[in-house]
Amino acid sequence: TTTTIPFNSCNSLRWNQTGQIVAGTTSGSSASQLNNPSCLYIDNNNTLYICDHDNNRVQKWIQGATTGTTVAGDSAGTQGSTSTLLKTPIDLTFDTNGFMYVVDNGNNRVQRFALGSTTGTTVAGTTASTNALTDLKQPTAIDIDNNSNLYILDMGNTRLVEWAQNATSGTLLISSSTLNNDYDILLAPNSSNQIYISDQGAHALYLWTFGVSTPSMTLQTVNDSHNTLNNQMGMVLDPYGNLYVADRDNDRVVVYCANSTVGIVVAEDNNSVPSLKKPVALAFDSDLNLYLLSTNNGQVVKLPRI
Repeated sequence: TTTTIPFNSCNSLRWNQTGQIVAGTTSGSSASQLNNPSCLYIDNNNTLYICDHDNNRVQKWIQGATTGTTVAGDSAGTQGSTSTLLKTPIDLTFDTNGFMYVVDNGNNRVQRFALGSTTGTTVAGTTASTNALTDLKQPTAIDIDNNSNLYILDMGNTRLVEWAQNATSGTLLISSSTLNNDYDILLAPNSSNQIYISDQGAHALYLWTFGVSTPSMTLQTVNDSHNTLNNQMGMVLDPYGNLYVADRDNDRVVVYCANSTVGIVVAEDNNSVPSLKKPVALAFDSDLNLYLLSTNNGQVVKLPRI
């Protein structure tokens, strides 16, 4: 079966609901496995990068491969705070020069990796866990702008901070007690001062303007029998400005069309094989095929665009 988004709301994008497993087998620590993965990124070559959270590593997965290659952290899963080790990496992004930035959650820092190097450089945080703007405390998400400024969700300090290139401290953009159980961020398209925040604890997405104490828009309603989000996690934007979210505990993907505050279900688990249960992260490839990262079985599932 397929789910169709009305043309007048989301450009008539639709995906086959029968997925294909493209990474992962069962939960584990071998090169073919993932353990509680937390983030998914697809580059311009359609190569997958996965935060293998509980294995303390980042896995690179080429299309068609049956195993991943460790590009950050220890391939055997050893955790640590040296330049070659990670502790529960939770999110990542790339800049236009090919540098990879990894949110090293357990070490309260962001590590930058040059292409082909497994030695990281700390570009935000100090491994200390304080509320000073030189530090981060349990950071959970990252995004980057065209000038390579980093936007970091510093969840343990209930704030969003910006770190410019070569900065030794962050700049406070948003501070709110609301930001105490948030999972993901995305810079809003066509804006220089707004960001989407996925607030898992409140079961809501926020559009937030920098420097403002409350969000300017809340997205929570879904046009479905399960009419609200439930512990939603990762987000992704398509080229048209439509916002997709992994609605984890409803076992589905929801899209909020540009300029709409009511979500539409575009994929959901119906005891299908492969399973779409517990999606935590989403990504598109260059053909707008949709990829879901599932913690239910440590797999990445591809839903082909039709």
